[in-house]
Amino acid sequence: SWASRRSTSRRTVSSKLTRAATRVMASTARSLIDKGSRIPPYGVFCPGDPAEAARLVEQDGLVSASGEGILGGRAVAGAVAAAMGGASVPDVVLAALSVIPADSWTARNIVRVREVLGGSPPTSGDPGPLVEALHAAVVVRHYPWTDIAPEAVALALAAFLAGDGDVEAAVTFGVSLGRDADTIGAIAGAIAGARQGEGGVPGRWAARIEPVTGKCLPVVAGRHVLDVADELAEGL
Repeated sequence: SWASRRSTSRRTVSSKLTRAATRVMASTARSLIDKGSRIPPYGVFCPGDPAEAARLVEQDGLVSASGEGILGGRAVAGAVAAAMGGASVPDVVLAALSVIPADSWTARNIVRVREVLGGSPPTSGDPGPLVEALHAAVVVRHYPWTDIAPEAVALALAAFLAGDGDVEAAVTFGVSLGRDADTIGAIAGAIAGARQGEGGVPGRWAARIEPVTGKCLPVVAGRHVLDVADELAEGL
């Protein structure tokens, strides 16, 4: 009937508009989180000062990012700074939220994953249902790329919460979430590591780290990540 065709047409238009809006928003949300490895050092440099860490990350991010991409970076830097200052696991997440607008996509996603976890980490059992619940809460399934800052940052903080701040638990759960798994695991590990320190990193993991070969950037050949960390610490 005419009414049925009209209803179907409206649903089709609505779906197309939703997808188009998501693509536009996602295009501003990807650029900084692609460089997630450059964000945590700002938090390390500003221990206990999430606002300053977030400010510095934003200045860095303006070179190549915008919108939710920058907000995702601010949230990560704020969380790392709070962790460096010895904040509790819940307070680290609050610090991430404190440096971004409450009505932002990133903030809403962080709140959603915190609600999924119910304020406390899972104690045991099959993680499958939790993974599915977290995906249902924040994953943009109709967008073809997974490196979206509001999604990756929220899932990383979910992994940090699920692991109760433990480095190994946070990283392994973060990677098990799939999606932009390397970024999620790296961010979760950075936040947990900032809170626990070098002693929180499993020795068997640290033992596998070797000086870089310089295949991509010859200028860094022979450098070791621990040496870089020491240099950063000396600058505090």
